This record gives sequence, C-alpha cells and structure tokens, in this order.
Amino acid sequence: MAIIKAKLKTLKLPLILLTLVAVLSACNLPGGPSSPTQITDRDPVGSAATPIQIKLVTLTPITTVPLTTPFTPGAPVWSVYDYTCELAISGGMMTMNLAWTDHSNSEEGYKVYRNGLVIATLASNSTFYVDVAFVATGKLLSYSVEAFNNDWRGSTSTIIRGCQ
Repeated sequence: MAIIKAKLKTLKLPLILLTLVAVLSACNLPGGPSSPTQITDRDPVGSAATPIQIKLVTLTPITTVPLTTPFTPGAPVWSVYDYTCELAISGGMMTMNLAWTDHSNSEEGYKVYRNGLVIATLASNSTFYVDVAFVATGKLLSYSVEAFNNDWRGSTSTIIRGCQ
C-alpha cells in the first residue's frame, strides 16, 4: 500500500498539469488561434487601444521514473493511529495512539521516533504505543516506528500532527 501511495504522489503533479491543460483548452479563450477576437488593453474611457499579444503554451507532462527503494519485507505498516489534544496556554497536550501491523517474524524489537529522535524501544511483536507530549502553538510532531534486527531495519511512513 505504501508503494502505491508513493507512486500516486509521484504522479500527482503531472496529473494536475494535464487536467489544467485540458480545462484551459476547453475554454476557447478569446485571442487564441481559433478565435477571431483580439484582446486589447483599453484605458477606462476607451479612447486608446494597445494590442496585447497572448502566447499559448502547451504543457508537456513530465515523465518521471520512480526511484527504486529497498523494501524490507518486515517493515511495520500503520494499522491505525489517532490523537487528542487538550488545549493549554501556548499549545496543547497531545496524546498520540500509534498502532501498526507486525510484518516480521524476525525483528528484535521496535523503535518509536518523535521528531526523528528515539522515544521508546519496544520488544519484538509489539504493535501499539501511546505517547503524551506538549505541542507548542503552531508546531507539529512527527512519528514513525522502525522494526529492527542485526541484518535489517524497516520503518513505517511518517505521521505529522499538531494541536491547534
């Protein structure tokens, strides 16, 4: 599922550009090559007219080659996560409930990261962790979970949330 989401993110910009080109092409704007109307820049009274040249540009979609990233078969995958915030002065206390699916039979344990720093090391076969942290107004916290053993490491995607 994570691979599909990554590929969709890669295709997001070209798809938006293609949609924009299709919509603008369908508009048949005056001054275009198929339109006899000339667009002019007139002053509010209409006494002088200066022709404006409009150049239509055709956008070509960018073809991207997805980067191949090593996929660790034992990497955990988010099964569910949710959070609550209790608002406080200049921020809030966030309770983040993290749950993941254990996809390995050989992990030695799991590391839970908040903002790129390890906040907990859990035993193998763990699938849940609850973190309570203060979040300053306008700031975000990021979370990920990494399964590990001596031969490999595999991580979930990163969750980023904050209290408003």
